[in-house]
Amino acid sequence: QRGAWLDRSVQLSYPPGSTFKLITAIAGLLNGGIQPGSRENCTGVYRVGNRIFRCHARHGHGVVDLAGAIEGSCNVFFYAHGLRMGIDTLSEQARRFGLDQPTGIELPFETRRLVVPDKEWKRREIGPGWVPGDTANTSIGQGFLLVTPLQMATAIASIARGETRTRPTLRALSSEEARQVEHGGEPIGLDQAGKSLLLEGMERVVGSSGTGRLVRIPGLRIAGKTGTADFRAHGEEVNLAWFVGFAPAEDPQIAVAVMIQGAD
Repeated sequence: QRGAWLDRSVQLSYPPGSTFKLITAIAGLLNGGIQPGSRENCTGVYRVGNRIFRCHARHGHGVVDLAGAIEGSCNVFFYAHGLRMGIDTLSEQARRFGLDQPTGIELPFETRRLVVPDKEWKRREIGPGWVPGDTANTSIGQGFLLVTPLQMATAIASIARGETRTRPTLRALSSEEARQVEHGGEPIGLDQAGKSLLLEGMERVVGSSGTGRLVRIPGLRIAGKTGTADFRAHGEEVNLAWFVGFAPAEDPQIAVAVMIQGAD
């Protein structure tokens, strides 16, 4: 297989797909664009200008709130709220979580091909101006976004810890040393209602009707988010399957990010 010896966890970057919806959700909760009472009616399609953007649920999810949108990975909910808050808010939040920077882990050749796009980036790198469809794609983790699996592992660990950064290391740390690590972040800033709503949705992902129900472990509360993404590599369409999560949900001790790459 081409590239079989590459360390994909740090050497290659990919669109994060719907795992990025957690960042979109946090951005909305912090700027007031998403409230505990926020609802969106998903009919399976969402019009942006003269373009139609689709939800993976062909016939829609119906009326969903944030927890339901996370559980069912509803694109329409995140299209709508991503467009209302705008790309600057989305990209600012992604940068808060370090998705535009290498993690600095003690491994060789960590890629710097990391993209948290905004209007200036697109003008500089591509040329044509930013359009609303770019924001819609970014809100669900597609479009120009590029991250590594390790970055998504640190991002979900940060959400578990309630801070914006988690510094990974290969060094063996005692529990006391681990508590003293300076990660360089700041509190995420969610109020209790926002934290509860986010956690409810993530636990429902691993519930009986969630997109991550196959991850369930009896007796263990898991908070997670699934994702799928498509991109082109070596002239071929490649699909990705993602899962990020932490457990136990009520007192996180471990965080994981899993990405499986396969050809269409």
